[in-house]
Amino acid sequence: MVRKSGVVTIVVCCLAVAAPSQTRSCAGSEVREVAFRLATFPVQKIAGAVLFHAGLYVDADGAPNAYGPNNKGLDFTANAKNGGRFTSVVLGPDGQPMLQRSGRFKGFYISTTSLRNAAGSAQATETYLNAAKVPYFVLPPEFIDQFGVTLGDLALVTNTANGRSAFAIFADVGPRGKIGEGSIALAHALGLDSNPRNGGTSKPNIAYLVFPGSGLGPGKLRTAKQVSASGARVFHKWGGDRRLRACSAIN
Repeated sequence: MVRKSGVVTIVVCCLAVAAPSQTRSCAGSEVREVAFRLATFPVQKIAGAVLFHAGLYVDADGAPNAYGPNNKGLDFTANAKNGGRFTSVVLGPDGQPMLQRSGRFKGFYISTTSLRNAAGSAQATETYLNAAKVPYFVLPPEFIDQFGVTLGDLALVTNTANGRSAFAIFADVGPRGKIGEGSIALAHALGLDSNPRNGGTSKPNIAYLVFPGSGLGPGKLRTAKQVSASGARVFHKWGGDRRLRACSAIN
């Protein structure tokens, strides 16, 4: 999805890299840079995983009540657009958003995520990940291309300001040059204001430890419980808290 209203600024920040004394027991750690159009963005690659720090803009995409006519959804309708054109909702033959015709959220648009159930109907809300229920994160194309991350891959996301963390799934491809975005459920799990209109944080307190190749692929969804269980297994196999403490500034 594309942020248009500017209520929350997505901050691209500097990576907090541990001092040599902290990383002396850390094998396979190196600092890389992602080239955005206006700046380079430092990340730390650690034994196949990729760590970066950023803010967290709250994404409502995929929630059945994310968007609707006259801003009646969880988020501003303008945030479902890119350059004035709708991009984060299902469109009809006339190029206009299709409305849900029945159910609890009748009259709302059908909001989408890049990660979708390959066997599902494009017009069914359950085909996409519900931002209000599943912790997910968003990455820009530059990051995806450089580190081989695929939709469905997993990450450990930590709020370094309060110590709260959650496992999350890569579910949406964001605009170029912007990084630091997660679902309503992820913001809530991290102890942030989860309101898509004005919540989240622009401070670089959120650490994203992404595990490329850890998912089921772009055509398969996971529940919040499955994301948590699978993420914990991947994190433990990677080295868990011991490796994270040795290789980064996260305590």
